[in-house]
Amino acid sequence: MSQAVLRRRSWLVFFGIVIVGLGIGMLAAVCKVTSVNGFRTGWQGIPVYLAAAGICGRIANSKVILREDVLIVVNPLRSHILPKMAIHGVSVADDGTLEVRLSEDRSVAVFAFGGSLIDHFKGSSREAERKIGMWLDSAPAVSEPEAAAPQVRWTRCRSADASFVLCAVIAGAGAIWMALSGS
Repeated sequence: MSQAVLRRRSWLVFFGIVIVGLGIGMLAAVCKVTSVNGFRTGWQGIPVYLAAAGICGRIANSKVILREDVLIVVNPLRSHILPKMAIHGVSVADDGTLEVRLSEDRSVAVFAFGGSLIDHFKGSSREAERKIGMWLDSAPAVSEPEAAAPQVRWTRCRSADASFVLCAVIAGAGAIWMALSGS
């Protein structure tokens, strides 16, 4: 099964730099706070960093996946699985956001191609609109009635989810440690 992935590559680069920069800043802050107040206070920056890295990872994971008969819109929290039969068209809104139009006046906004100032000059939303339009025109959709209904699921992003889990584990363990060790 062949697939094409449409995304803004600049987001991967930008959020990669942000995550690394925040990591370096967090490490420096933890060291500085630990040297002044001890590790009892210094460790608290680690869960904050992990939460920020998780949010950045979810945003950077946004994309559109074109498969043979299905278009998948991966937004930070929810993924929309849209069969080719259910799609009536694709357009770029006035604010530059890419939207996939479905039947019954429904549309799905594509977070990966949300409007931005840079997009007005670069045209990445228009380019994605063109590619999705070509995909829609390329081959007829398979007419399976049960497959024609769009589906919405929670987005899974392993790196971001792992970051949130580590955040919760470290914050919980640190809170228990602080409670048991007293002041």
